[in-house]
Amino acid sequence: MCHWNTVNWNCIIRKETLEEKLSEEEKHALSRLQKELSEQKKVELLFTDADMEKDITFFLSGHHVKPEECMLLATEPEEVAWAKKDADADSDSDSDQLTIIGYEVPDFSKQMPLSNVDMLLLGLEEVDTEFLLRTFQRKHHLPWRILETKRCYLREITLDDMDDLFDLYNKKGISDYIEPLYERQEEEEYQRAYIENMYGYYGYGMWLVKGKDTHQLIGRAGIDYRKLLDEEIIEMGYVIAPEYQRQGYAYEVCQAIMAWVKNNLEFRRIDCLVEPGNEASLGLLHKLGFQETEKIKQDGKIFRHFWYFSHFLQK
Repeated sequence: MCHWNTVNWNCIIRKETLEEKLSEEEKHALSRLQKELSEQKKVELLFTDADMEKDITFFLSGHHVKPEECMLLATEPEEVAWAKKDADADSDSDSDQLTIIGYEVPDFSKQMPLSNVDMLLLGLEEVDTEFLLRTFQRKHHLPWRILETKRCYLREITLDDMDDLFDLYNKKGISDYIEPLYERQEEEEYQRAYIENMYGYYGYGMWLVKGKDTHQLIGRAGIDYRKLLDEEIIEMGYVIAPEYQRQGYAYEVCQAIMAWVKNNLEFRRIDCLVEPGNEASLGLLHKLGFQETEKIKQDGKIFRHFWYFSHFLQK
């Protein structure tokens, strides 16, 4: 789910070059994508047949936009080189902040340089505005807003959230059944690596739960990839701040996560590990429809093991 009011950006398309190379199906997909983009208030389409002998900053200055506000859809190596020319000449250049999506046109002899693009496409039919926005956000280390519920939204964590995160974990009872945070410097290093590797590679992880109206931190929830015994699984986790407990937030958020898994991932089930004394979580999992299986010993502790098969999830 995208929220376009969070960012302004421009999409640059060399229209004539694209239309010369595309099949009829791909032309239709491009037209559909252009229509979607034109309907977004915070996105401006910039069509160019600019002289590639001049660097891209000349083109951008004519439109009064900055490189970090733009994304280029490039179809050949020369266009990537045009976009990177100014950045390669000056390592401190702002033009290195331009988001570049390379589209490798079928049956076209020139291969796109992988090292110089932020994303490589092999077709346009599956590309939509959400995909483009999220590529733009990744480039600029902006957190994805993953989903919404009636009262909350879930988004990725950033290093700017560390104060709120420590405030949450310092509240009474929060660390009774979950691992506490590291010391501040070590936790920041851990979260920096988590953002880059977990979010960047898998596209999911543990997210922040925020109030829609207040934007206050309500808790954390999400899914993590892990190995359990000899099996690769995704585990759902959640924690709600004491002042928001017993108000249905955990149930509301976990239901939304379960639906998100069904619609976005290929795992056939969701697992949860719960310590025997955690009565609140045990009750929640029963309410959500999880089934209990055999107990598991993990990290020196005994956990009650629950799972939910994704084909039962409702959209």
